[in-house]
Amino acid sequence: MPPRFETARFHVETGPGSLFTRVRHILGEPVRLKAHGAHVTERLRQRGAPLEKVTRFDPEGWELVSAEVRTDTGKWVKSTWRVRADGRDWWVVIGLGNSLVTVIDVDLRRQGRGETIVTEGPLYTRVDAVNAELMRGA
Repeated sequence: MPPRFETARFHVETGPGSLFTRVRHILGEPVRLKAHGAHVTERLRQRGAPLEKVTRFDPEGWELVSAEVRTDTGKWVKSTWRVRADGRDWWVVIGLGNSLVTVIDVDLRRQGRGETIVTEGPLYTRVDAVNAELMRGA
């Protein structure tokens, strides 16, 4: 089934700053992530992820890597965070409603700055403006 909407990914190091301010505002408190659905439970099992640790989100001890937005609205839909658990580095993808989307066991050197990252252009400008406006109303 195709996604309901298209998304674009932005990296924390290349911005826009307002998007990452917004993500940190939304995910500003420790929370228990919801790991529901066949996809995420299968990925957790397949990858041997430490469920207890990757579902206990704490923005103070986790590093924000990237954020995805809807291309039609410019609003955040999920973000990737790096956490060290059981001697391994994990990317934990968090979606709306504190849902765990997936977990990926990653090499420490992996930074998430691939060719799909948006770093400039009209979408970048619009995402910056949308999120700056949302933060003014927060």
